[in-house]
Amino acid sequence: MDNEEILEWKKCNNCGFLQYKTHLRCLKCKFDKFSIIEASDQGKLVTFTILTAPPVEFRDQESYALGLVEFENGIKAIGQITNQENLRTGMSLVPIYTKVCENLDGKEVYNYVFEPIN
Repeated sequence: MDNEEILEWKKCNNCGFLQYKTHLRCLKCKFDKFSIIEASDQGKLVTFTILTAPPVEFRDQESYALGLVEFENGIKAIGQITNQENLRTGMSLVPIYTKVCENLDGKEVYNYVFEPIN
């Protein structure tokens, strides 16, 4: 991936549970030793929805797509999808690290969005 941030999770060394990287202990077994797992270059769309009443931080958009993406190694991520047209479960998407909005204090917020592959 050609991004500033790496999309990664922690994999528990005891039970193998995958979880977001900020947790200090395994959410399943409470073990505290992990391996870092990076997402692959593309994932598959598991499910999605179109938000037609976005939060105030997204006031510049009438609506946007939000989807759950699963990568080959089991990592799952939720994020905006760059295009609302022709979305279907199972389609391939690539993660892109970018500015997604400005928070209520006017600070830029960066995160992953997912772009469909044609």
